[in-house]
Amino acid sequence: MTVQKPKLIAAGAIVAVAVAAGVWALVATGDEPDAGRPTASASPVPTDPVAVLKAAAGKADEQPYKLTVGTGGAAGGDGTVLLWDPKAKRGLETTSLKVPNGEVKIERLTTGPDVYVRVTAPDRRVPVWDGKTWWHVGAPGAPAAKQGLDNTRLAGTLAAPAGVRQTGAREYAGTLDLRESAAVLGSGVRGVLGDRAGAVPFTAAVDEQGRLVRYRIELASEQSQTAQLDLTYSDFGLPVSADPPAADLVGEDPPANIPGA
Repeated sequence: MTVQKPKLIAAGAIVAVAVAAGVWALVATGDEPDAGRPTASASPVPTDPVAVLKAAAGKADEQPYKLTVGTGGAAGGDGTVLLWDPKAKRGLETTSLKVPNGEVKIERLTTGPDVYVRVTAPDRRVPVWDGKTWWHVGAPGAPAAKQGLDNTRLAGTLAAPAGVRQTGAREYAGTLDLRESAAVLGSGVRGVLGDRAGAVPFTAAVDEQGRLVRYRIELASEQSQTAQLDLTYSDFGLPVSADPPAADLVGEDPPANIPGA
């Protein structure tokens, strides 16, 4: 079974690899998330637009959060939801892709020391996409374990904005130099963006505590059709736990058609 999604992020080159990023079978337990809970450090809030965005990018590594990733398309389409604890390096990422006969779901589970991927397809023409087997694809950050779009590090692309202007209350716009961001956006980004990689438009918004809550990167396809990478950060302080799958559900030596293998 072949899944072709040419409309995805930047002519599909980025999201197609983002699909390889999959989801993480995470279980969130404990108290309800507190969206207003401050971070541990109470450093002075910057006012310069560039400083505000740099600080917001850094805050993404301070506490757990929920990240919703879309492509600027219609509601109910393809997308990814990530629940992530940046300090413990644990979480669950779920990517859903619409196909003619249903939906393909890719789950990527990071337990701290290990990464597992499970794929569920609407039919069984690809036996290893059975929705049961968790394929052990390696350790976090290893080249073979994470290919393409790395949703856990996307906020970092905002660390060096240029031409920043304030467009509203805690809202900003400017450009990004993504020429050195292949490790976060995937190797396909340079081919998609071409000469535009050095000055990619973006918009961003922060909350009262200076945390990044909305972030849009404007991408373009090879046909110069605009596409967006839309990020929404929420549920700050969310309790996140992610345990390894049961041993009898784990597969080693994943085949090539398992994302991240």
